[in-house]
Amino acid sequence: MGRVWMWFFLSCKRHLHRKSFLVILLLLPAGTFLIRGSQKGEAAELDIAVCAEQGTEGSLEQQLAEALAQRQAGEGLFRFYLCEDEKQVKDEVASRRAECGYVILEGLREKLDRHDFKRSIRVYSAPSTMAAKLSSETVFAAMVELYNPELFRQYVAGKLQDAAGTKDGMADILYDKWKSNGSTFHFMYEYVGRQGEATKEAPEAMVFPVRGIVAVYLFVIGLYSAAMSLADERRGLFLAVPYGSRSLCRIAAMAAPVFLSAVSGYLALSSGGVAWRMDLELAALASYVILVTGYSWIIRLACRREALVCCLIPFFLVGSLVFCPVFLDIGKYIPEFGGLGNLFLPQYYIRIFG
Repeated sequence: MGRVWMWFFLSCKRHLHRKSFLVILLLLPAGTFLIRGSQKGEAAELDIAVCAEQGTEGSLEQQLAEALAQRQAGEGLFRFYLCEDEKQVKDEVASRRAECGYVILEGLREKLDRHDFKRSIRVYSAPSTMAAKLSSETVFAAMVELYNPELFRQYVAGKLQDAAGTKDGMADILYDKWKSNGSTFHFMYEYVGRQGEATKEAPEAMVFPVRGIVAVYLFVIGLYSAAMSLADERRGLFLAVPYGSRSLCRIAAMAAPVFLSAVSGYLALSSGGVAWRMDLELAALASYVILVTGYSWIIRLACRREALVCCLIPFFLVGSLVFCPVFLDIGKYIPEFGGLGNLFLPQYYIRIFG
């Protein structure tokens, strides 16, 4: 086994002396670090236009529109801004300056009092966006927060038969008290971090598919190592190795670039902010390195010529990017293609974390 480990070490050293290969190893973690930094600097909020139909001053529809527009930056994914009328809302959505638009119709409080919830708010949305469906919960939550005191006042009026004077004022005081002190009910959200710790802050999102790219990256490097192994054998590199350990030395030489790419991949996962616990990541990468090396060895035995292996690399690369859930899961949209991803190794590594 000492000879096999020596071949592995020398093969790693050999590939590290190739400047082009070293640049490829450093390019992925550096790229994910830069992409992550650019995503931190970009605003992630979606612009949504909102207006209230002209009604009485201080009406619920006007309060709702102003409450949405006054939401602080960073309070969610959406940024609402006021428009003068419905025509301006339609123009903002049509020009795509706004992802969608809300027009709060006149008499909202009266409709809610009558439990007539239909046609209370008009929504304008482009067919290509999901912002209207996602932001409707934000609009509803703001409306309920404004209307809840009315409901509580009505409840007190029904129980005490006196909705005016001291009782009504006491209802407002009690409502403000119970709303803020958590004595009625409250929700506590906890997120499990990638290191397994519990935190109340949402984990940072990474839009760029780092894990999928790393999986395809290792797979392609493994196929490249199979072509290099055939080229080395053609040049007689393994003739000096005893026949009994020749196959193991070939496999060790093939595993060297895959191992180096796995180190690069782990650095990319860490710099991209998507790495889980170190033990889980290292175990998954080690298993995937063994799988890629074994698969590449089978391809090497089947093809027997480095030119043929090189011709297969674009096929496996495109197939992995299309049929494996790297950028999107095509099986969710075209079920007939869902099983094709199982023909490509990145599918199995990505599914560990999916």
